[in-house]
Amino acid sequence: MLVDLENVVGFRPKRRTLRTRMTALLDAAGPRHHAVAAYASLEDADDVTASTLAALGVAPLRVTPGPDAAELALLAHARRMQADGCARFTVCSGDHAFAVLGDADASSLEVLVWQGQPVATGLTAAADHVRRLPRLGDGDIPAGPGDTGNTGRLTQHQVTSRSKRQAHVPLDNLVTGFATGIGIALGARLGSLLWPGAPVEERRRPC
Repeated sequence: MLVDLENVVGFRPKRRTLRTRMTALLDAAGPRHHAVAAYASLEDADDVTASTLAALGVAPLRVTPGPDAAELALLAHARRMQADGCARFTVCSGDHAFAVLGDADASSLEVLVWQGQPVATGLTAAADHVRRLPRLGDGDIPAGPGDTGNTGRLTQHQVTSRSKRQAHVPLDNLVTGFATGIGIALGARLGSLLWPGAPVEERRRPC
């Protein structure tokens, strides 16, 4: 899986945007040998993009800014994988440069982009299939295989509602029962002191 980060996610995206869109692309791509995302950056000490990609299981491929720098780095990686026998590629980009991956007879090329995103004519012609995903906003959460359609807020509300359905004992009934129990215990104790040899039932009968 080859990801042209600036083409499908954006230039220097926020962490939330990067996580959301990359997760949607990874889920849509399905099973894969590995995923590589290339992007141009001069940040050496604190590369947030690299850390976020690594946490998602995507290998970050940082390149020096320049014309088609990310595309060329991804194609160089793809050629090395072809030499090792890799013949199936999923490309997340609309750039025409990736059309060369579909030239080989034994290669399979799938293009994965967003709805409404321009895709080069040459890439469309070379690809076996072009899949378009619904566009995601910064606050959107991609649906996973185990999702039921409920958002986190709704789920939290349901959990709270279940806790509210637990049985409650009114405080006045609790106090009344406690006082009654004390009265019975005191009566039995007093009877045992006045009639130490009498059975329990006789102690409770009136004189």
